[in-house]
Parts: sequence; C-alpha cells; structure tokens
Amino acid sequence: MSSRISPELTDAQWRSIAPIFHEIRVDGRRGRPAHNPRHVFAGILWILVTGSVWSKLPEQYPDFRTCHRRFKLWFDAGLVHHAMERLHGEQGLALCAAMAARMQPWRAPAGRKPRFPVASSLRWPLARPFVER
Repeated sequence: MSSRISPELTDAQWRSIAPIFHEIRVDGRRGRPAHNPRHVFAGILWILVTGSVWSKLPEQYPDFRTCHRRFKLWFDAGLVHHAMERLHGEQGLALCAAMAARMQPWRAPAGRKPRFPVASSLRWPLARPFVER
C-alpha cells in the first residue's frame, strides 16, 4: 500500500465496506429518495483525504450538506472509523482522528450570549416566535 491514501473509491474497496452502510428506509416515508451511500461515502473520503472544507466538495459528489449530515451520523455511530480501518488500516484511523480534532462544537466568544437560546437537553436552537417591530 502506498504511503498516501487516494481520495477515489474503487469498486473493490466499496464491495468490502458496502455492508457497513446498508440503508434502511421506512415504507411510506416522505421526501426525496436518499442519495446512494457509495457516492456519499466517496465525498466523505475526499474530505478526509484532502483535508478540505465541506463547501469545497467537487460537484461529482452529492451536495456538501448531504455528505456532511451523513458524515456526522456515520461518524458518531462509528461507521466511518470502521470503514476507514477496513480500507486503510492505521492510516485510515489517523485520518479519522485528524477529522475528530477538527470537529469542535461551536461556542460563542467569551462575554457574548448565544444568538439563539438552546435547551439544555437539545443541541438544536429553539424556534423563536416571530415578532413584528
């Protein structure tokens, strides 16, 4: 194996990790069909290898917001670590560790209140009622 990991995902590599990313869709679920997990993981792999920001993801991959949302779900579930270890061993785990170091929770600067109130049990901002001024 070379010392540098390629950002491209081959057919053989995908076959080795495809069972990790099987998608379960509930019948009758509304909305757009889910993106192909292979294309999403290929976008995630490109980000991990290049170290680029999500908004610079090339157009050949699904939208960067889709890839980022799935990355957060899969990363928290340990699927990205498992796949990267299977594909690239210790180098893959090192890339995951580097990405984990980049993933800092957003915090307001010292002395500044958050823009939106956040419930202590939630990580998402609470909706404020619309008030005309």
